[in-house]
Amino acid sequence: MRTGSDDVQQTTGNLAMMRRMARLMKPLAGTEGKAILCGSLGHLFAVWSMMAAAAALIGLVTDWSPLNGQWVVWALVAVLTALSRGVMAYGEQYYNHDMAFSMLRDIRTTVFDKMRSLAPAGLRDQARGDMVTVITNDIELLEIFYAHTLSPIAIALVTSLANLALLTWLSPWMGLVAVVSYLIVGLLIPILSARPTFKVAMQERTAQASLHSLLLETLQGRTELAGLGALGNTRRRVGAVTDQMLDARGRTSGRTIANDMVTNVVTLICAGAFTLMACHLGSAGLVDPARGMIGLVGFLSSFAPLIPVARLGAGLQPTLAAARRVFALLGKEPPVCEVESDHGNPLAEFTGEEAKAVSFSYAGKTYTGKDDPSKNDSGEHGGRTSILDGLDLSIKPGELIGIQGANGVGKSTLIDLLMRFQERSGGDLAVSGLPIETIRTADLRAQQTLVSQDTYIFSLTLADNIALARPEASRADIEQAAHDACLDDLIDQLPDGLDHLLADNGSDLSEGQRQRVALARAFLSSAPFMLLDEPTSNMDALLEGRVLTRLIEQKGDRTCLIVSHRSSVLARVDRLLTLQDGRLIPA
Repeated sequence: MRTGSDDVQQTTGNLAMMRRMARLMKPLAGTEGKAILCGSLGHLFAVWSMMAAAAALIGLVTDWSPLNGQWVVWALVAVLTALSRGVMAYGEQYYNHDMAFSMLRDIRTTVFDKMRSLAPAGLRDQARGDMVTVITNDIELLEIFYAHTLSPIAIALVTSLANLALLTWLSPWMGLVAVVSYLIVGLLIPILSARPTFKVAMQERTAQASLHSLLLETLQGRTELAGLGALGNTRRRVGAVTDQMLDARGRTSGRTIANDMVTNVVTLICAGAFTLMACHLGSAGLVDPARGMIGLVGFLSSFAPLIPVARLGAGLQPTLAAARRVFALLGKEPPVCEVESDHGNPLAEFTGEEAKAVSFSYAGKTYTGKDDPSKNDSGEHGGRTSILDGLDLSIKPGELIGIQGANGVGKSTLIDLLMRFQERSGGDLAVSGLPIETIRTADLRAQQTLVSQDTYIFSLTLADNIALARPEASRADIEQAAHDACLDDLIDQLPDGLDHLLADNGSDLSEGQRQRVALARAFLSSAPFMLLDEPTSNMDALLEGRVLTRLIEQKGDRTCLIVSHRSSVLARVDRLLTLQDGRLIPA
């Protein structure tokens, strides 16, 4: 059950989210100001057009002295304000959407930069479908806030104050009823409708992200699912997750519809109350009937800018839920902070990398064993899981180093630290004699290249996939890299050879072929330090031998560090080390 403190906390959180979103608009404040000006004038022109038309009609059919003989003037005023309303409405929409789409562009760029700073280690716990939802649907929903929230609220405030002043001038009683009606429709309804809608809106966004993740997994693993006969179970899972999303979406839509219904009913009640009051004032002689009629027409036509604000209470909640997910991603701290070129040390060449007493741990729980004197009663070790502890490693130029170890001992983590994808917990790590955290990130990346266990194939030609790190590479260099990676047979099989377009993450390639593409990328790279994580795990012994021979032949002065389980790979290295209990020991 939701308590009062929960409601206050949610409202406070939503207001803070809206303030944060609004702060992003500062560079576009001028455009937003133009939208508010056009929108306010447009709605005021609409009200004044109706009131001028009523005045013209009254002046035409009655002999009321203030309007007698001036109906033509009021008719012209009605026409001119009506025409101006159209121009202002166009300006409001133009400036609103110009500002909104510019904001979405900037937010997408910011999110992309954040994802780049988080990759690869900081995104491993983020499902791909969830990220797709954030950078597509969630950001797209922010358009509602920037185009249909801020300026409508400001426009409603400006026009309500102007209309209130005019109605109060016509009659203080009219002004009193108007201010109560405006507060109910423009303030009370959105506040009351916001609270119950946000929870289901957040559930809808989460369910949609889960559905996207499941669909991506199903598409990428369709071969395995078919081979295991698991397509039926997967279909039921997709159906269940889809039902959850549709149920949440239906509840969100239901609350929005209920909000619209309440808004319409309350607006009609306010209109009826004002009409009765105007009739009473006219019959009691407190207000001239013509003045009362003009005031009534103005009041009835003044709700147009308030109704969108009343609908924001329910309609804005999916946007706030989406914004919370976007800002949650933007709020994630990257595992490492990139060192910009104007702050860090330059790294012109690679003369080795050295780790001294390096340790790495992450927040969590681990059982450290009954003989560990540092453990507490529950078997936890300082509330953190230790992966590396006091590790020493000296890598010299031109070496071919092999590292072996059981699954889960931290071999991939060691590569992350050597490439500064993650930050060590303790110890010293230096590249070419410089502390790794002081080196310009761009320079560090230029000195290293990685062949990871998972090779992603982009929707590019085979040649462009190989040339990712060196897009300016010549055709001859690309062909040589492909040859060194033993891709000749694949090139002969593809209809267009190196120019064959690879799509769908290279679904038409085998795992071994994908690994050879990754090796070709590394061969083409000019980086002097190559790190290879299980580079031949999906190759047969014959192909593996050919690839390793090419690697050793083409290595030259390059330094290579290979992580592998295969004894045939490790037998070719200059120095073999075993990662055990968080440390490296000679094999």
